[in-house]
Amino acid sequence: MNDQTRRISGFFLGIAFGFPYALISQFINVWMLPGIPLFELPIGRVASVILTTLVMGMTGLIVAWDEESFWGLMGASLFLVLASSMQAYLNSGSSQTVTFFFLSLFTFLPRLIIYLPLAFTFRWMVGVLEGNARGSGLVRLLKVTVVILMLAILGGRFSMLIPEAQEALQDMNILVLEGLSAAANKDDLPPALIPVDGFPTYATGSYTLEWSSDVDRLPVTRSVAGYGITESLILIRFESGYQFGCVFTPPSHVPKCINITRVR
Repeated sequence: MNDQTRRISGFFLGIAFGFPYALISQFINVWMLPGIPLFELPIGRVASVILTTLVMGMTGLIVAWDEESFWGLMGASLFLVLASSMQAYLNSGSSQTVTFFFLSLFTFLPRLIIYLPLAFTFRWMVGVLEGNARGSGLVRLLKVTVVILMLAILGGRFSMLIPEAQEALQDMNILVLEGLSAAANKDDLPPALIPVDGFPTYATGSYTLEWSSDVDRLPVTRSVAGYGITESLILIRFESGYQFGCVFTPPSHVPKCINITRVR
């Protein structure tokens, strides 16, 4: 296999891995929670799939660029670190560029180590297609295809929310719908929403739900969680700009909620 063929093979190997991986990681929670308006990062899921696919294609190209595998592995890992930093910065919407720079610098080495196995796998697959493994061309292609699909599925599944998070999102969506119905009919709000100031007035239009495990971000008094129990913070954002948050402490399905948006 000449240099051009090897590089093209590396690029398309990256594309073949990147597309199913990105598709699964970006949409698995949407598929698992139909009807739940999940929060979407600024870049958007479709754009993230496209960008991730292209990044993986470039990773495969860098891995296969030089016949010497060491430089390809290091170059691909460095490229993934830079690409992940850029994607995180765009999604954060943060104007604190200096803070973000030093945070990225602090996590540089751990991410480089994490990405090396992926780059090594790409290089191994390029080697298989080059004929450095036993078997006919069709057998080698089938082997690479199976590895790509397995890695893409396994990698994408890491983005799936844990059962406690899924349950909290479902409970929160039901609570918001009950609150909107009560506000529209001038009825009493559900007890969990009474502490949320301005809900009947400002909770208008479409909304999204975002899950987080960082429950200490919300200053509410809550029950002490048992050992091994995962608490859930759900951030509710309305298109009007009105926001509030709720903390779920299993096994209770009744959250502790409080305003994020100032209404006075």
